[in-house]
Amino acid sequence: MDKIKKTLFKALFVVLCVGTCFSIIHNVYAATTPGFSGTVKIPNTIKEPDIAKIIEASLLWLLGIAGSIALLMLVIAGIMYITSSGDEQKVVTAKKIFNFTVMGLILVLLSYSIIVVLRDVLI
Repeated sequence: MDKIKKTLFKALFVVLCVGTCFSIIHNVYAATTPGFSGTVKIPNTIKEPDIAKIIEASLLWLLGIAGSIALLMLVIAGIMYITSSGDEQKVVTAKKIFNFTVMGLILVLLSYSIIVVLRDVLI
């Protein structure tokens, strides 16, 4: 389990380093290119500045992140299960990760559906 945590930490570190490098390159480009203001306009995907729509868009974004994390954890559990090579402790750990991931994903989906139902009732 420590090996997986170390590998995930290293991967996260690499992603953060690459993102920081791109940010630095963008800032240098913005400072040295004439006519480039350095600001990036982000288009408003929400046409109405309504708080309910902003919350819904944020929840959809968080739902996507939760789904991505759940997919990653399911892959990790599958790899642990396949590579357990008969070690009962690794099999139990992989099954626990799988069960908790599925329960968490169900909880996230139920919470989103509860919020949508409440929004329809209250608005």
